[in-house]
Amino acid sequence: MPGFRPADRFNAAECEWVLARDDGFRSQYCGADDSGAVVSMRLILLIIGLLMACGPAPAASTVQPGRVLVPSVFTSDDGLPRSGVNAVVQSHDGYLWVGTFGGLARFDGQAFTVFKSLPAGGPDPEHGRQASPPSDRILALYEDDRARLWIGTQDAGLSVFEQGAFRHLSMCGGTCQVSSILQGKDGTVWFTGTSGIYRLLPDARVPAMFRPQSLGAAGYDYLAEDSNGRVYMGGHGGLVVMAGRGLRAIPLPGGSRKVRILKSDGEALLVGTEHRLYRYRPADGTWIPLGVELPGYATRDADGRWWVSRGTWSLMRESDSGEWEDVRELDGVGITALSHDDEGNLWIGTASKGLLRLRTPLFRQMSVSQLGTAEAGRAVIDDGQGGLWFGLSCGALRQWRGDGSMQTFPIQLGVGNDCVSSLLLDDAGALWVGTASGALARIKDGELMLIAIWPGAQSVNVWQDEDGRYLASVWRSTYVLDIDAEGRLAGKRAIEALEGMRLSNVQASARGGSWFIGDQGVLRMVGDEVVERWTPREGLSSRFARTLYEDGANGTLWVGTYGGGLNRIRNGRVNRYTSSNGLSDDTVSCILADDRGRLWLGGNLGVTLLTQPGRAAGTVESVGFGTSDGLVPSEVNGGNSSSCLRDASGRLWFSLVGGFAVVDPEDARDVQPATLRPHIERVVASGDEQDVNDATLTLRSFARNLQIHYTAINLSRPSETRFRFRLSGFDRDWVEAGKNRSILYPTIPWGEHLFEVQARTAGGPWSPVPAQLRIVQPQPWYLRPWIWTLSSLMGLLVLVGSTRLEKGPRAAARAT
Repeated sequence: MPGFRPADRFNAAECEWVLARDDGFRSQYCGADDSGAVVSMRLILLIIGLLMACGPAPAASTVQPGRVLVPSVFTSDDGLPRSGVNAVVQSHDGYLWVGTFGGLARFDGQAFTVFKSLPAGGPDPEHGRQASPPSDRILALYEDDRARLWIGTQDAGLSVFEQGAFRHLSMCGGTCQVSSILQGKDGTVWFTGTSGIYRLLPDARVPAMFRPQSLGAAGYDYLAEDSNGRVYMGGHGGLVVMAGRGLRAIPLPGGSRKVRILKSDGEALLVGTEHRLYRYRPADGTWIPLGVELPGYATRDADGRWWVSRGTWSLMRESDSGEWEDVRELDGVGITALSHDDEGNLWIGTASKGLLRLRTPLFRQMSVSQLGTAEAGRAVIDDGQGGLWFGLSCGALRQWRGDGSMQTFPIQLGVGNDCVSSLLLDDAGALWVGTASGALARIKDGELMLIAIWPGAQSVNVWQDEDGRYLASVWRSTYVLDIDAEGRLAGKRAIEALEGMRLSNVQASARGGSWFIGDQGVLRMVGDEVVERWTPREGLSSRFARTLYEDGANGTLWVGTYGGGLNRIRNGRVNRYTSSNGLSDDTVSCILADDRGRLWLGGNLGVTLLTQPGRAAGTVESVGFGTSDGLVPSEVNGGNSSSCLRDASGRLWFSLVGGFAVVDPEDARDVQPATLRPHIERVVASGDEQDVNDATLTLRSFARNLQIHYTAINLSRPSETRFRFRLSGFDRDWVEAGKNRSILYPTIPWGEHLFEVQARTAGGPWSPVPAQLRIVQPQPWYLRPWIWTLSSLMGLLVLVGSTRLEKGPRAAARAT
């Protein structure tokens, strides 16, 4: 045991609580020596090594934060017709179409609409008069430039989905397999399959078989077009190119005979043989090997990088430098299709594990393997030497040095536990450590000194203010610590104005003094005097304040709260932002600014980015980041003094409930809230499905219970989709619908009306072009105004006529 000597100002009970040792330790280390509680970190490391009986501590390894890929999984439990996926494509209106051996599905990010085959493509009882695909065994999907979705099947040939209905084509007798579909630059649509090659000329309605003058027409399952408009075909028959009315064979490299991947790649083609992957340049016939063995499927992401499977059981992606990286997270899933969408998602079809959605994460993480523990991150600060200090919840203290090495510093022997709650690097370069069990220590020149202890207390937060004073917050008291020249505690004084307030943070104020943020709101103090106060009485959304950011350029204050969202204070006025008016998360535990003036907020649901905080008014635009963006788990820890950090290089660090995440704001230069595309999907009136393909609905007279089902395409963050609607002549203004995707009108007034629906992602703008449905509720002829007028006139005439007839006999009687 090193020479740990608590000062005599700690009584025996306090020392006993810290050390929890036997009488010998207490008598040796809890005497009346006031020389300070000092523990050599080098000796502690040696003791830990001896206790482990493993010799010296292991050498520090070099680590860097990495990206964590977490795919979202959709299976038959989520509405997919079958968990085996053969084809995936996104159509022009944003929907994702998925082909399986159990039917065709259309996905809006939230729900699947399934189209099942019926005998002879007859009426579908679920979708009214809408026809069905010719088969449930879907192999190929392709959308052409006329927004027609072509559907190739395994056993029923070809069909096309256009204007809301399916049309079957009389090709190969309607019984062949269609494996690949491609539209050329001239508008011709090509189809390949078991019965040969077919093409549909731009003005034709039915494909005709293409009979080449040379080579066979069978054995080709893949199609591609080069930059010059030449069409290539590949498969068991090798690789061929269209040459006039014939096919010209192109010899494959490396003794290969089959083609398994054929994709356009700028001026070249991406070609996968049964052996390896190549880039083929048609201009000079050059084959460039790419170092990927046994390629199976390929797609290019939004950044132009290729993703290629090796067989079906592993996936590789192309790096910025052109190298290939293994995507270990997808090993063994059984890949059967690869595609991408216009939101930056990669879609992976599997043989039995459903449809996977994968994004390249924006955030990187210090993982469990790098930190050596799965404990929660609590504190992160600069070490003043180009590295960082990480404090973990009962996971000791770690220093990530500028050279990339990670060093562990055990502190349990010196302070009684290794549960870090806060960290501070003071003006002299000393590291202060507050623990979750009431202890405060300092590390200077590799030695640990116990500064103070509050028996039975919880977390200790520590700060140094603009005057150089050391402040410590424990439970509902905040103290000014008197530290002598040797770094020992000479005394402490509670700040009376803060008694009863549990602090989360202390920050210097541009207006002078310091901001004190806690469960009684926000106070600005100069010395010990409160000069400004923001609480619910002054308009703050919640008294549970957690963090504050002061924009010195315009004097704006941003206050984050627990459960009450974000507050903007400008010119004495408070604006509140929650999930109801644009914020992605109602908990804001920390606020960090980047060089572009954007604000990054850490909360319970992940990290929220305010893209244009200066334009916030009644609403605010935000983008939420979570698990699929690399935050695993997504919850950010808060409530203490150092849970988030902007480091010396401008990167932003967040303490998570498992480790730490970091983002370089320059990687998110163009991030904006997504603009969604709303659609009206189904309409039911009086219990009957209605045909609304032309965006016009004419109801029967006295139709009741008009139910309109709508959606919006949000393939990345569907849970953040919000809606509003209005019906002219019925709704005075837009009606906020939240996450609801349907509305029921018990009755519709007579006449013509316009139903409109808009959508937005949480924090984003409303869709500029609403989905519209013109609704006509014809008034019965006998209720029309001119009928009532005519009826009234005729009634009046009858009344007048009857009166005259009655008066005539009476007048005759008087005359006689």
